[in-house]
Amino acid sequence: MSDDLLNLAQAIAGRASGSEAVESFVTHERDFQVKVYEGEVESLTSAEPRGAGVRVVSNTKVGFAFTTDLSESGINALVIAARDNATHATPDDAVAVANPPDEPPEQIAGLFDAAQPSVLPEDKVAFAVELERATRAVDARIRNVEEAVYSDTVSHIAIANSAGLAGSYERSDAWCYSVAIAEDDGDTQIGFEFDLARGIASLDPGAVGRRAAQRGLGVLGAKKIPSARMPVVFDPYTAGQFLGVLGSALTGEAVQKGRSLFAGRIGEEVAAPNLTLVDDGRAEGAPGSAPWDAEGVPTQRTEVIKDGVLRSFLYDIVSARREGRRSTGNAARSGFKSAPGPSPSNLALDPTGENRAEVLRRAGSALLVQDFHGVHSGANSVTGDFSVGATGYLLQDGEPTQAVKEVTIAAPMLEILRGIEAVAGDRRWLPFGGSFGGATTLISNMTVAGG
Repeated sequence: MSDDLLNLAQAIAGRASGSEAVESFVTHERDFQVKVYEGEVESLTSAEPRGAGVRVVSNTKVGFAFTTDLSESGINALVIAARDNATHATPDDAVAVANPPDEPPEQIAGLFDAAQPSVLPEDKVAFAVELERATRAVDARIRNVEEAVYSDTVSHIAIANSAGLAGSYERSDAWCYSVAIAEDDGDTQIGFEFDLARGIASLDPGAVGRRAAQRGLGVLGAKKIPSARMPVVFDPYTAGQFLGVLGSALTGEAVQKGRSLFAGRIGEEVAAPNLTLVDDGRAEGAPGSAPWDAEGVPTQRTEVIKDGVLRSFLYDIVSARREGRRSTGNAARSGFKSAPGPSPSNLALDPTGENRAEVLRRAGSALLVQDFHGVHSGANSVTGDFSVGATGYLLQDGEPTQAVKEVTIAAPMLEILRGIEAVAGDRRWLPFGGSFGGATTLISNMTVAGG
């Protein structure tokens, strides 16, 4: 399959005319999703999207087009459309396609579970049924399971361009989540939990269901607390969400367009001296890993922040060329229907040496944040404002003493980064809007606004 796609990608790229450059990005996926409610299949979808996206670069202009018609006539029309679109584009001296690397990028072990394509639909349905059953079975106070979902994708990806670059790889991704509704004495709380792997065999519906139920049950009886300044601990899930907000401000394009709180701060201390923030497109087991990015540039490990100092932004080819730099291998696409643009691959803080229990004990009297509310409206990666609703627990000597709800936590993002005292080694990857590795993270002080 990958060889066929690569041959097709190379054939498309070979249609370059004169001095123009042509890049083709071809994918073939098999997608599956099942949602269960009260032991029955509520919805089931299966799809096999296959198509090509083409960029034509001509006279400092770039045009993009895509198609699902991979016949000879379809490919001809695709290249003509991309070529025509280029004539209407704004000239940009930075546009270019990738040159072939000196050596082919190494493939990444573990991207593909060879057994996954053979898993039967009925086995996937049974998984989702068990996920819901396991969530409900934890406690009679689990009144409902809003969603119990299993999904997977098997992907074959190829890229080629007229500069001679060519490559392909395959990957598999499986994930599941459960949303538990806990209710007791008129109080209703939601517990969300998920897991991801390369194949269904590495997912445990019982464990995910139990954790979803426990997260909802744990905050039953949550109360408001008085406003105060106090240490705050982000759970791995909320720490990953915070990194997701930061990630959008760490691309070269965001800085160049004035959409980043980090603009003009290269070489400046922007975080605690013990803090290192890394984007690693080759991180083992991370959902954003690939041998090369969406332009064919080999992926790499980039230290964005090193010992508290901002060292680098994340670049695709265009944003890098605008600054006389090289791409960091951070071009991304949402599929063959989109042109590439810069984005984090796998962004995470390096652990500072403590485990979760040690970080919680070090926090002393603190707020442990289990869930954020209103991140999209309360977090601004341009101004650096961060003010979001939160649910979680008050901590005393590392142990939860009271569930907390309807509080708002706030501090400028740079103040949060500079106030991070510890990052535990319990990293887990969140695949929502990118790939972000959250871990139990202690911030020395934030404003907690209660009732």
